[in-house]
Amino acid sequence: MLRVRPCTETDLPAVRDLLVRTWHDTYDAIYGVEKVTEITGRWHSLPNLRAQLKAPLSLFLVAERDGRLVGTSKAAGQADGSILLQRLYVDPAEQRSGVGEALLAETVAAFPWAHNIDLEVEPQNSRAVNFYSKHGFAALGETSDCGQDSGIAACTMRKALDGRPAEPLLLRPVRDGDAQDLIGLITLCFAQYPGCFFDPHGDMPDIMRPAASKLAQQGQFLVAEDAGGRVCACIGVDFPEAGVAEIHRLYVRPDQQGGGLGQLLTGRMEAFARERGAARMMMWSDTRFTKAHALYERLGYERGVSRSLGDISHSREFFFGKDL
Repeated sequence: MLRVRPCTETDLPAVRDLLVRTWHDTYDAIYGVEKVTEITGRWHSLPNLRAQLKAPLSLFLVAERDGRLVGTSKAAGQADGSILLQRLYVDPAEQRSGVGEALLAETVAAFPWAHNIDLEVEPQNSRAVNFYSKHGFAALGETSDCGQDSGIAACTMRKALDGRPAEPLLLRPVRDGDAQDLIGLITLCFAQYPGCFFDPHGDMPDIMRPAASKLAQQGQFLVAEDAGGRVCACIGVDFPEAGVAEIHRLYVRPDQQGGGLGQLLTGRMEAFARERGAARMMMWSDTRFTKAHALYERLGYERGVSRSLGDISHSREFFFGKDL
């Protein structure tokens, strides 16, 4: 079974091995073994790969099949609202088996505001050119140097997407290092409503180590990261009973509200829930969060009973439910 997921630091030696192996298979006949060895030694060194994991608005993925790494990709959101696909390589033995398609699809899904996706490809790499052409990319022109003083010419290609130009954001799984950003985000959201106070240790202890939380481990917990590397929105979903999915932790920073981000995050979780076999979606929301309620009802959620939480904010919540 094929699985696409974010790259971690422990994956980097295997990623480097895959890149070196794939580069020699692809480019030895074009550039010669010596030049390929020199390029991969610089471009795909462990320090370079490690730095790429931490770049803002950057998505570094791996694909694995039966526990073996079979592909990797790297992309970054651009200031003009586009995606730059910086790398997509598949193990030679796994090419034409759906790995490249899966990496490309996950990349596009992570940048929902992008209006196009751009890349550079060696014109003599016919397998790659054919792959991108098959998936809707068209040639734009050529560049004399495709990066890092390689001296290698490349063909530039572009695919138009259905997104809209806007401030670039990246949707990705939560990390434990996001804890402080999440605390700040939720505090700002609560501050919009008089009498709402956020006590992370008492109300939401899972926020302190979000990637290790039950929500992230047994369901899905996503954040939206802006160009400054800050978390500006989050959402999670789990499955309290068979056929039922529950939304948690849907918060959007006040300066990002009203632009469709909450709707996008909710839709993303509904799609994830359907994939997991859920037929019903539910959530609970503080009775004071009136702007959020307007969004839920617009998306087809019906308001139901209320319950009291007995927390420091004296919160009472409405139930919302929707058939998928």
